[in-house]
Amino acid sequence: MNRKRPRHRTLREIDRDLEKLEVMLQEFGGKPARATKSNNRALDDVINIQIKRLLNLREKPHNEYWNAELDSTAGLGAQYILMMHFLERVDETKQRRIADYTRNWQTEEGFWTIHQGGPGHLSYTITCYFALKVAGDSPAAPHMVKAREWILANGGAMRVGVETRFLLALFGQFDWAGVPPIPPWLVLLPYLPQLPDLLERKTVSIYDLSYWCRISLVPMSVLYETRPLKKLHVDIDELFVEPTEQRVWDYESYTDPGIISLGGLIQLGAKFVKRFEGTIGSVIRKIALRKAKDWILNHQDDSGDWGGIYPPMMYNLMALPQVGVAKDDPRVLKTWQALDRFMIDHGERGLHVQACVSPVWDTAWSLVALAEAGHDLRKPEMQRHVDWLYSRQIFREGDWAIKNPDAIPGGWCFQFYNDFYPDLDDSAVVLMALLWGGFRKGKCMRTEQVRIGLEWLLAMQNRDGGWSAFENSVNKDIVNHIPFNDLDNMLDPSTADVTGHVLETLGHFGFTRSFKPVARGIVFLKKLQEANGSWWGRWGVNYIYGTHGVLCGLAQVGEDMSQPFVRKAVDWLYSVQQDDGAWGEDCESYRHKELAGKGEATPSQTAWAVLGLMAAGEVDDPRVEKGIQWLIKNQLPGGGWREDKFTGTGFPNAFYLNYHFYREYFPLMALARYRNLKCGLPTV
Repeated sequence: MNRKRPRHRTLREIDRDLEKLEVMLQEFGGKPARATKSNNRALDDVINIQIKRLLNLREKPHNEYWNAELDSTAGLGAQYILMMHFLERVDETKQRRIADYTRNWQTEEGFWTIHQGGPGHLSYTITCYFALKVAGDSPAAPHMVKAREWILANGGAMRVGVETRFLLALFGQFDWAGVPPIPPWLVLLPYLPQLPDLLERKTVSIYDLSYWCRISLVPMSVLYETRPLKKLHVDIDELFVEPTEQRVWDYESYTDPGIISLGGLIQLGAKFVKRFEGTIGSVIRKIALRKAKDWILNHQDDSGDWGGIYPPMMYNLMALPQVGVAKDDPRVLKTWQALDRFMIDHGERGLHVQACVSPVWDTAWSLVALAEAGHDLRKPEMQRHVDWLYSRQIFREGDWAIKNPDAIPGGWCFQFYNDFYPDLDDSAVVLMALLWGGFRKGKCMRTEQVRIGLEWLLAMQNRDGGWSAFENSVNKDIVNHIPFNDLDNMLDPSTADVTGHVLETLGHFGFTRSFKPVARGIVFLKKLQEANGSWWGRWGVNYIYGTHGVLCGLAQVGEDMSQPFVRKAVDWLYSVQQDDGAWGEDCESYRHKELAGKGEATPSQTAWAVLGLMAAGEVDDPRVEKGIQWLIKNQLPGGGWREDKFTGTGFPNAFYLNYHFYREYFPLMALARYRNLKCGLPTV
């Protein structure tokens, strides 16, 4: 039967610990002592230059927060062009400039990739080709010829992924028979916690899907049910290898799991739905569409966003006209305005459509790095950033409350606006930053907000002891066999990197391994460790990111860092260090495990490795010194480091990010922590 999650800590217990914490902070004058200089002049100079640079990178004109660009190649811009034509709202200037940006991401070989330097990606390449053709590029142009030749050599348009099939079908370029079913009357099945556990694990509701899929699939279900057709002046018939009469529009042949398997049974169920979807009565169809419409509108943020990310905003804009929402409805117009925030002007290179924005994440990490470097966060100019983070706390219930109704709202999201989906990773790092924001006008930090934030963080621990990114218990294996889930990105399980960050934050607040939630988190991490000693990174590339996050978390909660499982992780990090002292790992390590810890050296990954090793007590090892020296030598004259490779992960094997400030605050943090440890000071 349905069991309520127990509260891990009472409010009184947290209040008592915060009182102890405030006494501790008073002893440090509001923040722990940090080194501002050492006997290493080169190290001090690099840190001072980077402090100045990071402060100059604050968002203008108000200087309240940091907000870096997020590179994700050109695929979303191509989708934006197609969306404008679908909705008959074409901004010619935007189209021209987005097309410029799209061309600039095409490789010499003719294809487009999902990360810098990666292999060709068929679905991305076809989407970009189609968008450029719609925008007016001639199919006879050299870059279009190259793209077409590469596409045909790699199987053609019949081999595209499920989402690309869906998008092409809206324009009549792909038959709906080749798209797995997503009818709204199935997508909107309710979450039924009252079912017996065994049966509950075998059922799927919309709340068993990760938030980023859920908030896109509901509008996609509307589009699937209504199947609007937007005929354009161009087509992509030339991208199919097969002649028209030989094309088999059958999604099962694309994702055939074999009949003797759970996936095969679900495939049969999907085929049944596909076969009889036309017999669903008009009354049921109307009810389903009305419920989908209500769900969509009820999940729109006041800012016009849906989920704070581009894909659901696009699909919701495309779906709402199909359920009677006018194109000039204020809720629709707000979304167009919200999408403008996602755009970065690169001058001659074109207009970049970002997947999302990252002000909360960038601001929190920037403050933690500056605090580590000895920059006083109590100064009035720094308190505005602390105040800004306080102002972003979310006190409304989101979808996470469906499975965790007893938790008190109080988390933070990644973006400016995403009230329904705060996340554990951002909340952990924000709490860390607020802690070291110290005092303001002689008063203690805003204890109530911190208390609520900690309470929410603790209440969101999963049954397995770990923490996931957004919600509890979104980890049913049955979801992996849904035909639409060809990218295996519909779940939100506990992960090593998020769990490591949460433990690190709890450790900063004085919680240790004697505290039951911390102990459970450690047990979870031990179970998740790879055979080689590393940890897989869900939200950063890859094993270097995951391993560093775990080691920093373990050290902060007082784990014995001499234990064999910790030393195994240390040995692995050393084993993948490059000859010049740096570390690097390619996004392809998600696809090819033998590439774990291997790739072009990057400042962010070098910083992560050094931070992880120092957490394990390795600050005096010459190999750590070598990594520090690499960071010192590779700093640019005005500060910062060059990093073209993508080190952020959206969806493994499907979507990667280049966080432009990862190369700014993580190296600063590593260098400053090294200085503090060498000066005999504890970590922040």
